[in-house]
Amino acid sequence: MPIAVRVVLLRQLSRVDLARFGPKLAEALVTRSQQVRIRRSFIRRRTAAADEAVALYRRLVLDRPGRHEVGLARALVAQGSVPDEHTVRSALEQGREAIGYVDDATERDGLAVLAAAQLMMALHLQAEAPDDALPLAEQAHRTLSRCTPLTTRERVDLARSRTVVGYCRATLGEPAEALAAREEAVELIQGLPFWTRMRYMPARLEAVTGLAHSVATYGRWTEALTLAADPREELVFWSRWEPIRALPTLGTLLLVVARCHAGLDEPEAAVTTAAKAIEHYRWLAERDPARNRGRLVVALRAQAVILRAVGRHEEAARATGEAETIESR
Repeated sequence: MPIAVRVVLLRQLSRVDLARFGPKLAEALVTRSQQVRIRRSFIRRRTAAADEAVALYRRLVLDRPGRHEVGLARALVAQGSVPDEHTVRSALEQGREAIGYVDDATERDGLAVLAAAQLMMALHLQAEAPDDALPLAEQAHRTLSRCTPLTTRERVDLARSRTVVGYCRATLGEPAEALAAREEAVELIQGLPFWTRMRYMPARLEAVTGLAHSVATYGRWTEALTLAADPREELVFWSRWEPIRALPTLGTLLLVVARCHAGLDEPEAAVTTAAKAIEHYRWLAERDPARNRGRLVVALRAQAVILRAVGRHEEAARATGEAETIESR
């Protein structure tokens, strides 16, 4: 039965008997909120489903304390995980509340929700606070490891936890640890069935982009370019429909590619590619300054490094100056 039809039927039944059908409706709504689609219209539907699930579970917890807290935690994680519909602050609050319900869990259901909450918070924190995101991602990985056998979604989350660890380690100046985590993330993704890899395209592309970044850090320019080739095409295609979600990863990948061209003594390709990345970050910063101004600052500094590497020192100085100006606002 399609999930939308199931939700409609359970919504009618729960009006007659909330205690019996309410939990089933709430779980169906959580499932609907987790359906992966790249079009923005589906994000609005996911948001509405998650919000309804949380409200319903709060009623159930009030009616029967001690029976539905794990379900409420699962709904809160779903609510905080819908992309681009909540502020980071609200998502972190939802994550903390969810963890409060399952922090001492020993059964599989509670552990799975705990891991999902830890990962959700790590994903929101990684860009601005890698010191805080890193232990959460490590905890999510350890918690998931206690949930075997893993569902498909949990296997994806296991890979995502390693991607976050890799990002944080790289940001914190630990390239060897970053490379190891990112290699593990890509290996986990590649171990999934083909259609699962396609369904969870964002997680796959982020993992490969991270690995290309780490490989480039070690000066393995050609290998990094090979890794980046297919993801770049997919990200360009995706960005036509979902630029808000696709362009951050595409921008990161383009900066990696530009760095590789600079390392291979291909200055024109390096400058052009870096400029394209900055163009994407400017577009994002104009539409959502709170989320993307910091990304633009990081990208401008990365562009400055690339420009210096190819001998364009005046342009590098301008990029650095602009980054400083934006950061001081």
